[in-house]
Amino acid sequence: MSATSRRARVLAIANRGEIALRIARTARALGWRPIALIGAADRDSLLAREIDTAILPFAGAEFDPDAVATLAQQVGADALHPGYGFLSERAEIATACAARGITFVGPAPETLQICGDKAATRSIAARSGVPVLPASAAFSTDSANLHEAAAAVGYPLMAKIAGGGGGRGLRVAADADGLDTAIAAAVREAGSSGAGVSFFFERYLQGARHVEVQVIGDGRTAVALGDRDCTLQRRHQKVIEEAPAANLHPNQRVRLHADAVRLATALKLVSLATVEFLLEPNGQHWFIEVNPRLQVEHTVTEEVTGLDLVALQLLLLDGGALPAAPTPRGHAVQARLYAEDPFQQFVPAPGALRVLRWPRLPGVRIETGYASGDTIPGDYDPLIAKIITHQPTREGALDLLAQALRQTQISGTAHNRPWLLALLADPNLRDNTHTLDTAAAVRVTRTTPPAAALVAASRTLVPDTDGSAWGSNPGFRIGAPATVTLHGDEAGSWQTTASIRPTDVTESTDAVLVVQTPHGIDISTPEGWWLAQVGGRAATRADAATQDGRVRAPMPGTVTAVHVSAGQQVTTGTPLVTMTAMKIDIALAAPLDGVVQQVECSVGDLLSSQQVVALVVPTSESDAHGASVASDGATRSDAIPLPESTAPNAQRTHEHNDRNDGA
Repeated sequence: MSATSRRARVLAIANRGEIALRIARTARALGWRPIALIGAADRDSLLAREIDTAILPFAGAEFDPDAVATLAQQVGADALHPGYGFLSERAEIATACAARGITFVGPAPETLQICGDKAATRSIAARSGVPVLPASAAFSTDSANLHEAAAAVGYPLMAKIAGGGGGRGLRVAADADGLDTAIAAAVREAGSSGAGVSFFFERYLQGARHVEVQVIGDGRTAVALGDRDCTLQRRHQKVIEEAPAANLHPNQRVRLHADAVRLATALKLVSLATVEFLLEPNGQHWFIEVNPRLQVEHTVTEEVTGLDLVALQLLLLDGGALPAAPTPRGHAVQARLYAEDPFQQFVPAPGALRVLRWPRLPGVRIETGYASGDTIPGDYDPLIAKIITHQPTREGALDLLAQALRQTQISGTAHNRPWLLALLADPNLRDNTHTLDTAAAVRVTRTTPPAAALVAASRTLVPDTDGSAWGSNPGFRIGAPATVTLHGDEAGSWQTTASIRPTDVTESTDAVLVVQTPHGIDISTPEGWWLAQVGGRAATRADAATQDGRVRAPMPGTVTAVHVSAGQQVTTGTPLVTMTAMKIDIALAAPLDGVVQQVECSVGDLLSSQQVVALVVPTSESDAHGASVASDGATRSDAIPLPESTAPNAQRTHEHNDRNDGA
């Protein structure tokens, strides 16, 4: 059979969104036929429109190695690429592929098994001469003498679930009083039941940076492909990453790379992995863990090395040689744009993206799984896109990233752009004095929409009219422009003076996007996102929720605690039920002062999006059988992530779900 008539090899991609599209792009260039294995929630996604897809057989099959490998076999896959998150670090998927004659694009099952146990990986690192922090032996959560073991390690310390991955199952205890809370929160976040879970204590370094080394191996030897700084994190989840790590002395870099290669070789690494370290201000580095897969932030390494890391993975399947250690060129920075509300403690905000437009700027790379009109499902991590910039200098890359974020046009749901811009403007980042503790101190506060946004919003008004010239322009005034009043779900109202020109979409500048929707006027600027309505303070969606009294789950998840019972008096904001979803503990709170009439869930229940969990009625109506529903049917769940100080069963542990997050 000639080379031209040979069947194109099929690469099954067991992932979704931007990373599946990114893998498919390289696979096609190398002559593979990519097929994405996706859940039903992605049936109409950009991914499904761009490449061939196969639907997994049941809800949650994304986490079932046998189901994924079986579907890969059914589509005729020669190899399977797991991307990141989902099954990418589980030995079971590599084993299931091997049993079906499918090549797994990643490490051997034995390597994945070791790296899936933080305590086991740490032991190999120590035996290989890689520096490790003081730590305890591995324990079970039901072991005795936990406080004595913690005291021996010393405070502050981190409780680490041995099998936690992607930043999951990690909690800091500042002192002995916080130890039990930290253990419980780490166990819950790791998705474990609690009893008998393996974990250990490790000394926590304050004022450290997170620096990691990208490595690739062929099972016999390994090569360091560069380093990255991933210090800007929120609760152990990376948000802004850069390459190379700035302000590293050449000798520091040599030692970091050598230790990473030494450990990768000891693990008999095949394919890509990232060796992660903490770096003290004095230059001493300490091993944290190994992520044996492609990382979310692999893009910045590609930008400064000119390498295609996915291509290297696929070429290794055919016996390709390892590349030489590259010399970085310039500086690259990446920001993760999420559908989450930074003004509401980063609650995920799945929903329809009415407009999504990217800037066209030299040196900007966009990796996304969405386009205008797509819906971000509540089933997965809410990553909208990764925005990457590459410039000759670090300062230039940071400046270009801020510019790209400001010129991005996004409408339809809340997003973390205001917080990303605040991080990029933080003097600690600019001066390279940022640490793992500084990002948490950066806050954003919702403000009134800027004047340009209000002017643009006033021009989108399409009023109900009688068809007359007078009725078509409610802002008309003889001798002067009319004052237009708008309001949002927040208290207060905003006014603007402008001539009124109805239109569907108005863009007054690159930074302001205004869209007329059935629910009101969607205003989006780099400073925030608002849904406005015309006129004085009228009944808004938030008001309707207060009248409704039904508390709903904002997304699919699991009930972890029920704090009230029927007949109990509550006030606005009282936590009623805690659920966990997308690596966040969410308190569903009372929307009004009143009495809990019904609790419609129990601990352990699986909730669907918008499922009612409780009903609260005003005190005067507490003997009624139910609350009235708002005329427009609009409701909400008052989803409020709980503060750090809350009791263990209701502690906020917001993180992005590793259903599709590589950390």
